Amino acid sequence: MGTDTAVERAWHRIEDRLSRFAPRFRAQLNPPATAAEIDTVATALGVALPADLRIWWGLSNGVRHGIGLPSGILIPEFSSPYPTSMALERWRMHLQVQQDFYPPGMREEMERFVAGQNTQPAGTLLPQLYWLPRWLPIAGNGGGGGLFMDLREGPLHGCLVEFSREHQDTTPRWESVTQLWVDVADQLEAVDTDLLRSDRVADLRIGHWAPPHS
Repeated sequence: MGTDTAVERAWHRIEDRLSRFAPRFRAQLNPPATAAEIDTVATALGVALPADLRIWWGLSNGVRHGIGLPSGILIPEFSSPYPTSMALERWRMHLQVQQDFYPPGMREEMERFVAGQNTQPAGTLLPQLYWLPRWLPIAGNGGGGGLFMDLREGPLHGCLVEFSREHQDTTPRWESVTQLWVDVADQLEAVDTDLLRSDRVADLRIGHWAPPHS
C-alpha cells in the first residue's frame, strides 16, 4: 500500500474535523472528480496541472455551489473551492469579461500586455486589474473574487493568489494547494472544541472558525 501524499494527509484531517464538528458542511463536499474532468481543465488551459491539485480534485471535486456560496466557508478568508466545471466556467468568464471591458481602440494594447505578462514567472504580480490565460480560479467568495492558481512556469508554478473584482494581490497567499490545505487543517484543529456544543456544531461557520452566535 502506498504512502499518502502531504495533500492527501491534510485533506483527510479536514474531512475528519468537518465530519465531527461541521457535518452539515461536510455533506456539501462533492465526490471525487474523474480523471477526464480534471483533464478537461488542463486541456482547455493548455498547461499541465500541478500534481497536488490533481490529487486533491481526485479526493473531492470542490464544494456544492448553488445560489451564492455554501452554508459555510472553507478557505480563509471567505472562499470555498470550485468543482472542476465551475473553475473552467469562471476562467472563461474572466477572460471574456476582460475582452469585453476594453474598448476596441485599447484591445490590441491590452492583448500585448497580457501576452507579455503571461510569459513572466509564476508569482509575478502587478496590482492593476487584468486576467491572464494561465490563471485558474479554484475558489470563489460569491462576490466576484476568490482565489486563483498561477499556472505560469517557474518555481512558484501552482501558487495561489487572492483576488477581488478590483485587483489581485501582489504576492501569493499560499505556494501550493498542499500548503493551503495544511494551513486550513491546522486552523481547524486549533479551534477550541470545548466551545462547540453538540446541538450547535452543524451550524459552525467554516472560515470564521468560531461557533455561531447564540
